[in-house]
Amino acid sequence: MNWLQRTVVKALGMRHAAQPTGLMSRIKRTRFDYRKEVGDMIDASVVTAPVQWVQRSLPEARLTVRLTKRDGSLDERADHPMLALIQRPNPHYGDLALWAATVFSYLTDGNAYWIKLRNLGNRPAELWYVPHWTMEPKGSIDGETFISHYEYRPGSGQMVRYAPQDIVHFRHGMDPRNLRKGLSPIEGALREIFMDLESSNFVASLLKNMGVPGMVISPKSGGTVDPDDVQAAKSWFKQAFSGDRRGEPLVMGAPTDVYAYGFNPQQMNMSEARDVAEERICALIGIPAAVVGFGAGLQSTKVGATMEELRKLAWQNGVLPLQRVLADELDRSLLPDFGNTAGLRTWWDVSEVQALQDDLAKLFERMNAAVGTGWVQVHEARTTAGLEATDADRIYLRPAMAIEVPATSSKSDATRPGSKSETKAAASRAARLKGLVYVDTLERQQTGLEKAMDQRVKKFFAAFGKDAKAKARPILERELPKMAKGAEQKSDDLVVDAILEALGIDAHRATFAGIFEGHFLDVAKAVSDAANLAGISGSLPDPVARAITAAGGRRAGLIDLAGQSRTSLFDALAIGRSEGEGAEALASRIAGMIEAGPWGSVETRARTIARTETKYAQNISTIERAKAANVTQFIVHDGRLGPGRSLPDHIARDGNIVSAAQADQMAADEHPNGTLSFSPYFGED
Repeated sequence: MNWLQRTVVKALGMRHAAQPTGLMSRIKRTRFDYRKEVGDMIDASVVTAPVQWVQRSLPEARLTVRLTKRDGSLDERADHPMLALIQRPNPHYGDLALWAATVFSYLTDGNAYWIKLRNLGNRPAELWYVPHWTMEPKGSIDGETFISHYEYRPGSGQMVRYAPQDIVHFRHGMDPRNLRKGLSPIEGALREIFMDLESSNFVASLLKNMGVPGMVISPKSGGTVDPDDVQAAKSWFKQAFSGDRRGEPLVMGAPTDVYAYGFNPQQMNMSEARDVAEERICALIGIPAAVVGFGAGLQSTKVGATMEELRKLAWQNGVLPLQRVLADELDRSLLPDFGNTAGLRTWWDVSEVQALQDDLAKLFERMNAAVGTGWVQVHEARTTAGLEATDADRIYLRPAMAIEVPATSSKSDATRPGSKSETKAAASRAARLKGLVYVDTLERQQTGLEKAMDQRVKKFFAAFGKDAKAKARPILERELPKMAKGAEQKSDDLVVDAILEALGIDAHRATFAGIFEGHFLDVAKAVSDAANLAGISGSLPDPVARAITAAGGRRAGLIDLAGQSRTSLFDALAIGRSEGEGAEALASRIAGMIEAGPWGSVETRARTIARTETKYAQNISTIERAKAANVTQFIVHDGRLGPGRSLPDHIARDGNIVSAAQADQMAADEHPNGTLSFSPYFGED
């Protein structure tokens, strides 16, 4: 603001509200002064428990000062004199006590005050916390000056005036009833605080005195008793039935009524009413009640919220906003006392806060992915993570074989599905050699992956056959005697349908799909090594992992378990009955043929599936990973066994450049013993 602007502002002027009256702070809809009865709230556990949690948590973060340089980098000034003063504010206490007291005043009253005592050089030499009820901001009588001074009343009728520049005033927003002060975060719950205090006093009084007589003894028929006899009877009763003599029989010498009178523990249970106060106070401060240890909040841990998540929520909603307010006021009221503040900001370093470590880990993971894919500079990632960065970090880490594509360009004819150039384009010898490095890596992985899949598939079909035997045996025992000659076909249909229904193909199909999905994900992870060699990030983004896993589920659905099992059952029944087998032998035959399916043996079946699906999983993983990295073309590698061992059309397509859509279709059409592979194509050097 230049001198002319300041002159205009001065001329226009600003009138501020006068000092508020006490009536403005009275709670509406009641004549009872809850604010006066609650007092300073130091003896209210429902308030001090959450406040103390914040007091203990705040020092987990480290207060520091950062300088933002012209190039945007950040330089931490951990030796700044303001920080040294806050750490040792005066000869009598340190920063932990200073912050704890500040937090209490801020959270209970909405205002916290530090007094600055200056040295001969007019710099703050000491900082002193003062209770919020001893300090009052005042404006000028004419309303022109928002805050003309602060009135400090330490007691004994004394009053000391302080200039605004000698006070650090932390405010919680602004109180509309007095704009010079902050609004208490918990003022809206004064009645609940009073209710909790009264509940404690009530129960304590009952436990101390029982509140009323514990036993009433009176003569029957309204008779009267001499006062001396009353006192004697009372003393005798207390002596005879108290202490270790409790429970002894009572025998009265005249007609007498004896009955208990008082409260039982259930009648003194006020937990529901006190839960309301706990919940509202914690909600107003911004922390879940469970982290404090309140019983009301512990219920939330029974509906899926873990204590770790609740602590994180307490930091995000309670502590971090408080830290921003404290840092902002230090920037305004204390930092300028130590010289030029250009580019300087007070900041709380939360990198070592245990409750926030998971968030930091996720942030680092996102930054790693962004840097690894080459669209974020190392400098940007370090700055975002709150780490020091220099000009040397202003670099991108991009794959060596990545190709630049202008943002305004459209796909070339070579990448447009169905175009002639797409199907006829061929990669150069150099590009094919680079691609072969990638393909060779896949082939070295293939054997181990196939073996793992082979074992899983054999185990599945063994269990499948065993279940088929167990379900078929009782049905065969019941139905075989009914199978008359000449009615085999109809009888076989009924038996096969009954066995399939008992077998529950859908449940087995779901298990089978799970095997495929897991294997495809394993293959996708293994492809990381080859991806790095090809210039694609080795990380596996979630959308890519989901796409590859879903492809595995779809591939499992292509194997017709129901149809193959039905065929195996018909064949087993026909052979078994022709051999005259009984129910037990026929059930064993069904198990073996269900396991083997159309391949003759379970070993051949599992080996064929493992080889075919591993190759397909490698191809689909290559395609999906490359598409995620904005690669749109692929080199085909096939027919490398040469004439006589490879099909002519496979040899002919080796080295061709195809689009992602074409690669998808070619992979899906590949036969069980195929050798088709793809490598990403980044263009010619």
